[in-house]
Amino acid sequence: MKDITETLDKASKVSQVRWNPKIALPLVYSDLNFRDLLDETNAKQYIRIDDDSLVSLVYEDNYNSDYAENVLKLETQSYGEIFTFNSTQLEALNNLGEVTVNFSQRVSYNGDANELDKIWFKAGQIDFNLSSTFEHNISCKLIIPESQKNSSPILLSLAIPYTGTPIDASTNYDLSNSEIDFTKTVQGHSEFDFDFEFTITKTGSNPIKTSESITYSMILGDQKFSKVSGYFKDLDFENLTGSFNIPFFENSKNGLIRVVEPELHFITENSIGLPIDLIFDEFDGKDNFDNIVPLTKNIGNLELNIPRATVEGEFVLDSQVLDNSNSNLIDYISNRPINNYYKVSVRPNLLNASRHWLLDTSRISSQINITLPLYGTLNDYLLEETRPFDLSLENAEEIKEVLVRLYSENGFPVDVKTQLYFEDSLTNTIIDSLFISDRVISKAALVDLDGNPIGASSQIIDVVLDAERVDKVIEANQVRAQAHLSTTTTGGAQPNVKIFSDNKIMLQFGVQAEVLINQEL
Repeated sequence: MKDITETLDKASKVSQVRWNPKIALPLVYSDLNFRDLLDETNAKQYIRIDDDSLVSLVYEDNYNSDYAENVLKLETQSYGEIFTFNSTQLEALNNLGEVTVNFSQRVSYNGDANELDKIWFKAGQIDFNLSSTFEHNISCKLIIPESQKNSSPILLSLAIPYTGTPIDASTNYDLSNSEIDFTKTVQGHSEFDFDFEFTITKTGSNPIKTSESITYSMILGDQKFSKVSGYFKDLDFENLTGSFNIPFFENSKNGLIRVVEPELHFITENSIGLPIDLIFDEFDGKDNFDNIVPLTKNIGNLELNIPRATVEGEFVLDSQVLDNSNSNLIDYISNRPINNYYKVSVRPNLLNASRHWLLDTSRISSQINITLPLYGTLNDYLLEETRPFDLSLENAEEIKEVLVRLYSENGFPVDVKTQLYFEDSLTNTIIDSLFISDRVISKAALVDLDGNPIGASSQIIDVVLDAERVDKVIEANQVRAQAHLSTTTTGGAQPNVKIFSDNKIMLQFGVQAEVLINQEL
């Protein structure tokens, strides 16, 4: 239409002498194959061309779970105890001037419902505090026997001279690059021991009371693991919700589509040392009119059972394919699902009693991949788009008649029946249309028994716009374009047809206008 208006506009500006010639101008000549058509769109990212040149549309959505260090949170651990000294120990202090006393304490590491075997720390801190009723010098060593850092157990030391005030002192320890083993107790998990060594040194003539004690408190905080092993019953994976669009259906308004061999691939990667189940609580496709078709399997629930990683740092791959043999995927696609929504529960699979492990970087990655081979049928499949429109012509009254000629040679097995509606956007009314009725402007190519296009079909369409209709078109401020697509019909039936990347369509578009022209001699 832009080319037509520019041609008429130029003709209307010629001045002086008037005559009524016929001016014929070829405006468009195009010979396009499927690859050329892709160059005019953003669709290449969705296209797969097989070795036999069959075209498939491919859409995908990707999901990465949170890293394991955010799924398994190491809670702050708090410990404390009051150690009292008996008369024998106090008598030794009084007689000898110094006494060393050892205490041991078995504590639990709270992993909520999880059984922890071992933690390799990449960050964290021990905050250790001592207070005492003694009026004497105190030194303390705290050892965690089943721990290691730089080939030695974790050791905290405090030396506290008595200065006439109640003893209250603190120290801390960096847990980075350390590890603690919780399997050495009878319980076999989530427990470990503290060994304390207190040395009390008598200070002058300060009294030794009949009841003396030392109180400790300790906090393991800000912990982060590089690895953790155990049996994980309570991993807080965030349930997944997501959505993706299939742009192929974006302008789809009506009609039927049937893709013969669609496939939906679920592809997962698991770097977690335990098996995971992904259970799809919802997977719905919604068309442009909010009609919803759920995706279902013929037998069983829609879920993925992902095996565990057995080697640290590896990703275990798994996949599942849905097609027309095991699901309602054909009906799902036939609903023209422009919007696709899913909700997934992520659950550890703990049916076996084996122990597991997590790395801080462990996570689950998944990909949802829909492949739509262009192999099937279309029946009155409607595409529609509305755009602003402005046709401004100088001396429009000089136009008597416009003939638009469309010539096509179509190697695609699809009839294209089109219409342009010129509208008033304010009242939402139709002012005029390009055709009096919808017309097949490009006839489908014939196909062989396997649905492959044979040769090309040609078509000539002429449209005459008289002065009155041109005046109407000028009044429009928006144009609504419709294309009804139907695949080849043979003997009253629609065989499944295929679209290949080397299919071509040739279009010629010309205008012939009868006008009154002023010509300067």
